[in-house]
Amino acid sequence: MKTLQISSFGSPADVVELAEIERGDPGPGQLAVAIEAAPINPSDLTLIKGVYGARPELPAALGAEGVGRVIAVGDAVDAARVGERVLVVPTLEQATWRQQTVLDERNAVPVDADGDPLQLAMLGINPLTAYCLLHGYVKLAPAAWVAQTGASSATAGYVVALAKLAGLRTLNVVRRADAVKPLLDAGADVVLVDGADLAEQAAGAIGDAPLELIIDAVAGETATKLAPLLKAGGPIVSYTARNRQPLSIPVVDLIFRGLSVHGYWLNRWLDSTPQETIVRTYRDLATLVGNGTLAAPVEATYALADYREAIGHAAQNDRHGKVLFTFQ
Repeated sequence: MKTLQISSFGSPADVVELAEIERGDPGPGQLAVAIEAAPINPSDLTLIKGVYGARPELPAALGAEGVGRVIAVGDAVDAARVGERVLVVPTLEQATWRQQTVLDERNAVPVDADGDPLQLAMLGINPLTAYCLLHGYVKLAPAAWVAQTGASSATAGYVVALAKLAGLRTLNVVRRADAVKPLLDAGADVVLVDGADLAEQAAGAIGDAPLELIIDAVAGETATKLAPLLKAGGPIVSYTARNRQPLSIPVVDLIFRGLSVHGYWLNRWLDSTPQETIVRTYRDLATLVGNGTLAAPVEATYALADYREAIGHAAQNDRHGKVLFTFQ
């Protein structure tokens, strides 16, 4: 069976290798799943570089999320699950950049057998992250303003869709002018290009209403510019460390206005959340994927054998969609 793995940490272009391994049989409480599709995420690339929040033992199999069909079950697992399509929950306990994977039953959430496998494959990380960012830190009433930096990302697109569904308003900050129209077309209320006058533009866009939540994907000066517009006691939540920049918030805002700063990591949420909540949240989000409320653009799909081209494509900063591996 073909799988992608690393034997050392480093540049993905240099250290990822295609290997042949034995197919594993499911043990007690486990399933074997034939993978249909698996995305290449920025977190996968940082893990390969050795700078992610988790550092697996080497050699390490790759791929955190995906979707596939159950092909075998172990003892104590209902045999009726064979043939079921499941989401692979991205706990990093099993790999998805491979033809088949074996996982514990708790990490396999049933999803629509007839849904789009590409969209379902992307359900594990970004949509759940967007949901937790919007609803995990402050209770937002309809029409509340939510700001997000790095708003051209896939996660940010899910934030826009979920905010619109909840009746919230979004102020989105991007770095390129060509990212403005796609976000507005997707339902964003305001899209601004980052610059020296960002604070003034944002203040003019929201008027007298404060920001009630800032979702941060870039850190650095962008979040600093928005912080004065956040309501007293409001949270700033950072969820990606790709740029490795510090998050700088004026100390007077922390002391006198009681702003709070949080870091969100999906794996920590998965570790600390009851299993029934995890399953219910994924099933609710899968329903939204099924009816088209949640979707991310796909720029390209690749066979596993074309992994060098696929990983290089996924690493490009000027992409306009996700890159996935697909399997027959």
